[in-house]
Amino acid sequence: MTKHFKAIVILAATLCGGASAADAPARSAAPRTRFLLLDSRVIEKTDNAQLTVGTVRKDPNNPLFKEDKPWEPRFDNPYCSVIYDDQEKIYKCWYSIFIKSGPKGDFPGEGLAPEKRAWVNWREGARGFGVCYATSKDGIHWEKPELGLIDFNGDKKNNIVIVYTHGVAVIKDTHETDPQKRYKAIHPELKNSFVWFSPDGIHWGPKQGVGPIAAGDTNQAVWWDEDLGKYVLITRHWGGEKTTERYGKMGHRQKVRSESADFLHWSKPEPVIKGLDLRMQIHDMPVVKHAGVYLGMVGLFDVETNKQWCELAWSPDSIAWQRIEPGKPLIPNGPVMGDYDWGCIFTSVPIIRKDGIMIYYGANDGRFMGWRSGYLALAHLRPDGFAGYEQQFPGGTNKTATITTRPVAVAAAELCISADVVPSGYVKVTALDKDNKQLAEGELVAKTVTDAAVQWKNGFPLKQLAGQEIKLSFELRDAKIYSFSFAR
Repeated sequence: MTKHFKAIVILAATLCGGASAADAPARSAAPRTRFLLLDSRVIEKTDNAQLTVGTVRKDPNNPLFKEDKPWEPRFDNPYCSVIYDDQEKIYKCWYSIFIKSGPKGDFPGEGLAPEKRAWVNWREGARGFGVCYATSKDGIHWEKPELGLIDFNGDKKNNIVIVYTHGVAVIKDTHETDPQKRYKAIHPELKNSFVWFSPDGIHWGPKQGVGPIAAGDTNQAVWWDEDLGKYVLITRHWGGEKTTERYGKMGHRQKVRSESADFLHWSKPEPVIKGLDLRMQIHDMPVVKHAGVYLGMVGLFDVETNKQWCELAWSPDSIAWQRIEPGKPLIPNGPVMGDYDWGCIFTSVPIIRKDGIMIYYGANDGRFMGWRSGYLALAHLRPDGFAGYEQQFPGGTNKTATITTRPVAVAAAELCISADVVPSGYVKVTALDKDNKQLAEGELVAKTVTDAAVQWKNGFPLKQLAGQEIKLSFELRDAKIYSFSFAR
């Protein structure tokens, strides 16, 4: 194990009460066929290799939509719940807005022109909040339908579906047997948290109090966990050291986790991850489960620069979390003040597709604690591309990187890999027994591939090892490997 990766494991133990994610057992008994190499439980040792976050590509159509309706005077912080509905074959977005904002004193409030917002002394008066609904056939071009449900200034021609305080999260619950509760929404609070149910994500029943959970004025993470047989909520709480600084008087932001069997009765929230220091506070962390691991989109709020971006963490159980390259954005801010995502990035839950990963995010062109304009934007990652291994010292030393796995069961006839390879590079795969004796060597993979089957030298039939445990060694030159999988 490299010094670099040891430091991350030690960091995780510190943040999570002494339990390293590498030591935590997987909760699912189902056999795994896909392995992300960011999962340290898979790795036995590395040499000249470093784990680095993937490279996102921001969609050239960004921003996809903005605050452009009378009931959208402010779209910040722009928390979004975006899904692709496999049944209806459309994208759906629920986004939190301010339906009223200001004024206060001589501050002009919602009448202020967008191009002037970043340059005023921000003082906000009365607020009003809501959740709006939008749809898209292609994920790029969005419609805000006139739903006729909720009155705004004497008119129901708008796309508002819920009126409540900022930070309501929405999910489509495909495991739910009651069609009237197919869609669920939640807003955690210290005194009394609330949930909503809906058959279609548009027409919502009355809010139901579920008791205190946490200080949830943030971008929530909530999902049904098949392995646990429970709902899981990750939200924000204030704790730890208190300071006299503006953002330290209540302690600092940390993420807490709660469980529920029925979406109504929630366990006492317990801390699971916090920032490395008081300057870099974890504001929010949407979570997606993929290939046997939980992936957290860490919203890092820098209290000095007053900006937020997205980093990456992973967990085997949604309790013990490891940060990957702390300080390195997965989704970086725009480079120039006034760019649609220069100031803040708040992600939705990533959408995992066979051809890639889509990460929708709310974006702001100004600072976190300022008057700024808000947008919906989209970032893309290659398949399994959250993070991968590459050479620690490429180029001049000419030394390749090697990653050796712990024993894994051969679950199918073919071994496949996903990797980025430049023209001068390659990936070489070697199969080893538990005593590191070579069983087979693969032909060099000399191009970028996704789930490409390894071709074994001398026609070695991997299927003869079906059910047995083997180690895999990946040698890299000018390449980055993300995952391996077994396919029939």
